[in-house]
Amino acid sequence: MPLNLGRLKAMLLVLAFGLAVFALAALSIELPRRPGHNSPVWMPNALIAAALLRTSRDRWPILLAAAGVACWGAAVAFGAAMGLALGLTAANLVECLFCAVALLKLAGPDLSVGRPRHLALLVGVCLCATLVSGGLAALVFGLRGGDHLPLRAVSWIAGNALGLLTLVPCLLALSRARELLKERPVTRSGWVALAALAITSVAVFGQSRYPLLFVIPPALALLALELEVLGAALGVIIVGAVAVWFTGVGSGPITLVQGDLTERALFLQLFLGVSILSALPLASTSAQRRRLQAAAEEAAHVKADFLANMSHELRTPLTAVLGFAQLVERQPELSAETRAYVQRVTSAGKALRATINDILDFSKLEAGQVDIKPQPMSVAELTREAVDMFAAQAREKGVLLRLADLSDLPLLIEADPDRLRQVLLNLIGNAVKFTEVGEIAVQARLDARADHIVFEVSDTGPGMSADQSKRLFQRFSQVDAGAARKHGGTGLGLAICKGLVEAMGGSIGVDSRQGQGSRFWFTIPAILAEPASEPSTPAEVVSLPEDCRVLVVDDNTANRQLVRAILTPFGAVLTEAADGDEAIEAAEARPFDIILMDLRMPKMDGRTATARIRTGRGLNRGKPILAFSADASAPIADPLFSGHVNKPMTASGLVQAMSEAIANGGAARGPV
Repeated sequence: MPLNLGRLKAMLLVLAFGLAVFALAALSIELPRRPGHNSPVWMPNALIAAALLRTSRDRWPILLAAAGVACWGAAVAFGAAMGLALGLTAANLVECLFCAVALLKLAGPDLSVGRPRHLALLVGVCLCATLVSGGLAALVFGLRGGDHLPLRAVSWIAGNALGLLTLVPCLLALSRARELLKERPVTRSGWVALAALAITSVAVFGQSRYPLLFVIPPALALLALELEVLGAALGVIIVGAVAVWFTGVGSGPITLVQGDLTERALFLQLFLGVSILSALPLASTSAQRRRLQAAAEEAAHVKADFLANMSHELRTPLTAVLGFAQLVERQPELSAETRAYVQRVTSAGKALRATINDILDFSKLEAGQVDIKPQPMSVAELTREAVDMFAAQAREKGVLLRLADLSDLPLLIEADPDRLRQVLLNLIGNAVKFTEVGEIAVQARLDARADHIVFEVSDTGPGMSADQSKRLFQRFSQVDAGAARKHGGTGLGLAICKGLVEAMGGSIGVDSRQGQGSRFWFTIPAILAEPASEPSTPAEVVSLPEDCRVLVVDDNTANRQLVRAILTPFGAVLTEAADGDEAIEAAEARPFDIILMDLRMPKMDGRTATARIRTGRGLNRGKPILAFSADASAPIADPLFSGHVNKPMTASGLVQAMSEAIANGGAARGPV
């Protein structure tokens, strides 16, 4: 029974296909309203070719047979001789078969008019197929003793080519309507564009007084941009149907053409051809652009996930390296040689940390994920601190590091001190690195309009050529980029500076000449800030409560050991947990003064575990919990956490964060 139903369904589909071919053939034959002339557009071949392209080859014989009977029957029904009808039907079937075989060979089974290359192949193959069938049709007409064979052949080729180019892309697009609608759903503006095109087409072809054909292409282009390939397909069908129908009944701008019906038909073919060749490529390009944008966004998400994972994997062991190296360095019994070795380990670890931070900062800048957090700050104080950090290094090289007078600067401005410090330290550090003799001058001043602060770092270093200066703020660009370059670095520092300065609303540049030193400058808006209403209190000595009970949750054993080594001298009592499940179990069993929670762990991540602790009935639901993570993309201001400790961390930073969290009773704070 299922087999019989399947056969019946197949037979009904073939019958419906044959009737559709017959109807299109009859319409195409009747349109000229003049015996012996070809239709301005021959439509059934497009349906036949599209059906062959969308079905398996084992069904081609039955489809070709049904199409052949339908075309022959329509020709005979409208007055053609049986022999002539048979010959022309054979020419049409050869054309359709040529299209299907060639397109499947060149484009493969995934033929899509939404791809510019496939659309170009479709146009080329359709034109070649009509040339072949046009030659066969001319041969049939010649054998039947017809006259005006060249004109008949040209008219045949034009009408068949127009039918294929108009309807095959449209039918292929409509066959994938569900898929296309998922990619680009119809919006309200899409419906408006569709209605506007239909109304415009009827208005243009419903009158014969004004040549308004130029009004249709913009409306068709708008629909193609709104609905892409599916919109272009529907638009071409609407314009073609309206144009052919009104022209066939003697209405529309085409009737203004001075000439006989054949010339008018050729002009109509030209108009429809231009409409097709403008709308479909535009829609195809728009669809490809959207797909490329989606692919780029997906790649950006993958890149962000990769960087987050790599950040965690790199920072986790680096936390142990730097932490234990700092603890060893504090041991008083170390020999001078051993202490020097440990200091080299610490220095190398910090250099690696700086490299990792450069890569992550640049990736965040590219993704637009860097937040600028303005707050009242003293430019003069920050500039002095930055210069002081490099004073000893410059003195060791015999280079004078000079800070200009800062007295004309405003007391406080609204700016991000961390980002400003990062830029200034990078520029001063580069100057110290590249300057071997002479001096480095650092200056900060108000510009002439007093609306921006200008920072300048000038040196007597080797300078740069004009070409090097142009490339300096590009990513991975280095002045000494050769294999024997003297100075290291990722080549991202100045690119990061440029991104940060522009994110703060300023600009950055360099003036340099080879052998005459360099002057780096950047500006930031000088937004005045009011001083704090309450006087600042002196900093308290950082400490922890006596016998402070700490739960350390981290899947990395070395990190837990490092925290134990840091906190034990402060009298802390530690309990360890290796994942979120163990953390919840420990938090429900006994009270703690504070919890250090790693964010990335197997089984259950730190945020989920924290949420379970906060919403549970245990003893620690209201206790401070610090996010303890090596993930550079981890949330900083998460309301679940009382603060955030970045890995690699310092001993003083960890203790200070814990002390403040305990004192605040769980209030949120920034990263350490």
